[in-house]
Amino acid sequence: MTCRHKRKTLLLIVVGSIGVLAQTPKSQAAVLSKWGLDEATTAANAIPGAPVGKVERALPVDGHDGKGGKALAFSDWSVVNYLKPDPAQATRVVVPHDPMLMPSYPFRVSAWIFPTADPIYYGGIAEKGQGYGAAYRLVLLRGLKVQASLGDLNIKAVGQAPVSLNEWHEVALVADGRILALLVDGKEVAKTPIPSGLKLSSSEPLLLGNRFTGRIDEVSISSD
Repeated sequence: MTCRHKRKTLLLIVVGSIGVLAQTPKSQAAVLSKWGLDEATTAANAIPGAPVGKVERALPVDGHDGKGGKALAFSDWSVVNYLKPDPAQATRVVVPHDPMLMPSYPFRVSAWIFPTADPIYYGGIAEKGQGYGAAYRLVLLRGLKVQASLGDLNIKAVGQAPVSLNEWHEVALVADGRILALLVDGKEVAKTPIPSGLKLSSSEPLLLGNRFTGRIDEVSISSD
C-alpha cells in the first residue's frame, strides 16, 4: 500500500470517528427531587427515596392558563391580619432537612409560579434556610422581581423586569460553582460571580411558598 493510500485510509477513520462523536447525545440532567404539589396534606416526591414535604394550610387548585393538572395555592400570612400578623397561619410546604436537598455544583432549583399579588416584603418560592444562613433561595421580591441567592455570603442575582400577575412563569436558580444565574421563562435575566470560599450549608427545612401569594407547581432540584 502506498503512502497516499495510507493517508486516505487514515482520513476516513478520523472522519468516521468525528461522525460517531457528533451523534453521541449529551448527558441529561439528573433530577434529584421533584414535588408535583397536587395534594392537600403531603407533597409527594417523584424521585424514589427523595424527601417528601408536609403541606401546611396550602390548598390544591386546578392548573390555569396553560399549566395542566393541579397546583398548590398559597397566601402571605402577614397580610391576612395587618394588626396582628400570625406566622403560625403560614401557608407553605415544609420539607425536612435531608442531604439530598444539598446538591453539589452544578445544580438547578426551579419552579413554576402563578403570582396573584405583589408581595408586601417578599414571597418565598423555594428556600433552604433564611437570609445569610441559607444555602439557596428563590424568591419573588416586592415589585414582582425574581431573586436567586446563594450561600453564607448571600450573593444575589435579581431580575430587572417584573413578572406578570395571573400568568404562569418558570423560574430557576442555576449555580455551577463559578456563576450564579437566574432564569425566567427559559431566559437568563441575571447572573453574578460565585466567590471562592462560599459555603453552602443549612440544616433548616426546605420551605416552599412561605409568604408567597398565588400558585406554585413542579418544584424541582436537579444536578446539571
